[in-house]
Amino acid sequence: MNGILSQYYALIVERMTAMGFEIDPAAPQSALAEFWAHSEDYLPPNGCLVLARDSAAKIIGCGMMKRLDQDTGELKRVFVTEAARGTGAGRAMIQAREEAARVLGLKRLVADTLTPNVEMRDLYPKLGFVELSEPIETTTYLDQPMLRPHLHYFEKTL
Repeated sequence: MNGILSQYYALIVERMTAMGFEIDPAAPQSALAEFWAHSEDYLPPNGCLVLARDSAAKIIGCGMMKRLDQDTGELKRVFVTEAARGTGAGRAMIQAREEAARVLGLKRLVADTLTPNVEMRDLYPKLGFVELSEPIETTTYLDQPMLRPHLHYFEKTL
């Protein structure tokens, strides 16, 4: 799990650096430690964690969902390795989390992503998510106010 999350955080740092943000070199390790400190948010009964594997059982993707309130779940850390992009792994992980959200009795899913995350900005609408014109109070919105001008917000009614 640490391996795939480390790849995810490295990509986010790379993209944020390209956007002009000065990122502490220790940021990926700090983010990983923060995830593990709050990992219970992504486990039943309040969330789920999904891993994608290739035919050799190598982990090629991850995604999480956590409950924001009684009716709303938030998709987090949606990532597929570059080699696995375009294989349907990302789509399958989102669909698995949608099903988990329904089992948890959630009525809607929300997500945010940075402007350079074109893969997610392209995939969410294909899966029935609507891009919102106004911000929503996602975890990133609340925890990282400097990113707000660069976030895109999506919502799907279940």
